Amino acid sequence: MPTRPISSTFTNHLHQTSPAPLQITFATLTIRNHQNGQFLNRVQRPQSCIILQKLPQTGLAEITVLDNLVFSFSFQFHIPGTKEFHNIEMLSLPRPLDRGRLFVDKEKLVLSFRIDAPDPSLRVEVTHTYQGVCGLKELCTPVSGQSV
Repeated sequence: MPTRPISSTFTNHLHQTSPAPLQITFATLTIRNHQNGQFLNRVQRPQSCIILQKLPQTGLAEITVLDNLVFSFSFQFHIPGTKEFHNIEMLSLPRPLDRGRLFVDKEKLVLSFRIDAPDPSLRVEVTHTYQGVCGLKELCTPVSGQSV
């Protein structure tokens, strides 16, 4: 059974009138970590979820990452006007996360960000790659600002 294209799942949800958050379950999540250009580790998880929602501010949306290695977090981003998702800057990342990017195409959702540290040699680059949409569930209430 073919999976849903990720980019059209995002586009359809963010350009509809319903304000309900959408929980997206992916078949796989691969998390890769690098430090100073050196590979640290790779973790693969099945059935991983994110929550996607439009925000009341025009043109903004938020993703809540539920399956991070250390803690769950949310970030905002500008909804592309062209309905095309490619490489988008993450806004409002919680400390110590910074330099976040979001990439979405038909086959994958990639989140990349850095875990900052006062000592540059301790900074860690993290990449989450989600593939295979296997479930969509509209949630009843907005999740922004809530603990997950």
